[in-house]
Amino acid sequence: MKSFASKIREYVPLFSLVMYALTIVSLIFYVIVLNSTNFADFFNYYLSAPTRLLMACVLVIFPFSIAEMLIILSPILLCILIWLCIKAAKKGKKASIRLVNVLLAIVCFIFVSFVWTYSSGYHTSTIDKKMNLDRSIDKQELYESYKIIVNELNSLADKIDYDETGASVMNYSYWELSSKICDAYDSFVEKYPVLHTFSSKIKPIMLSEPMTYTHISGIYSYMTGEANLNVNYPDFVVCTSAAHEMAHQRGIAREDECNFIAFAVLLESDDLFLRYSAYLDVYANVASALYKESPELFSTVKLDSRVSGDRRSYSEFFKKYEDSKASEIANSINNSYLQANGQIHGTKTYGMIVENVCAYLIKKTK
Repeated sequence: MKSFASKIREYVPLFSLVMYALTIVSLIFYVIVLNSTNFADFFNYYLSAPTRLLMACVLVIFPFSIAEMLIILSPILLCILIWLCIKAAKKGKKASIRLVNVLLAIVCFIFVSFVWTYSSGYHTSTIDKKMNLDRSIDKQELYESYKIIVNELNSLADKIDYDETGASVMNYSYWELSSKICDAYDSFVEKYPVLHTFSSKIKPIMLSEPMTYTHISGIYSYMTGEANLNVNYPDFVVCTSAAHEMAHQRGIAREDECNFIAFAVLLESDDLFLRYSAYLDVYANVASALYKESPELFSTVKLDSRVSGDRRSYSEFFKKYEDSKASEIANSINNSYLQANGQIHGTKTYGMIVENVCAYLIKKTK
């Protein structure tokens, strides 16, 4: 007579049993992370980081994005799944139950991956506390920060190449870009040891042009550890997006904090174009905040015509993609995902970086 365990094994594959067990353990850790910022900090820095590092280092050998390839192949994978379902149904009850358990195990794997690589980043202490930044910025400090940004942009414009449309140009490959940003992360971590740093590569997205209709400039795949980059955007956006996705890769989950980390890291680079990109990326947010506070102060600082031309070139580029149904769908999905992970402002979070940027610049000048 078969034992209970052997009967279970007949209907539940070993892979499924392992994933069910890992799911229970992961759920316990996830609940603790949700309720303890200190534990979230520990989990993210000491447990999740090695997993992210391992995946990034293993999959870097592939020059293409594994995550993108899975999406491209999804129609084929769906057909295979339908075929397996039909085949299992023909074989009978046992085969059907085993297939259902495999599918449930795959769902469990997605959850386990999320918990062990990324979820804790949404619940850690905020980056301003880790870096001892004073976010209580007054109007004068906002003005001083704006002046720093404009003066740096105006100064760097003499050393930047622009094409016939007025757009700034990056004069190196995406692989060189990865190396330069990794070096900048090394320099940043020496001053602010709030992240792990390691050598990794960005993965240019093959379908970047159609992806631009979603208004997504990059995406981090926590299941593969890849920082995927939309390379259809203008070069300065490509640079800041690459640094942003690499911040995700290093455990920063909140979108506003990734934007800020990208800015702060690129300022550590020896490369002039990366520093220019950092300042240009945050210019609009800081300028808008100052203009709301004091149009008079805003009007006292003038942007170099070449930098203004770069901004106009970006606006012209984006007109083609501005109004699209794909962007509405992508924004709705991303907004729900962010809110489900504690970012109550959803996609608006991306632009909520002014206080951190200004606090960082003020601190650097002291």
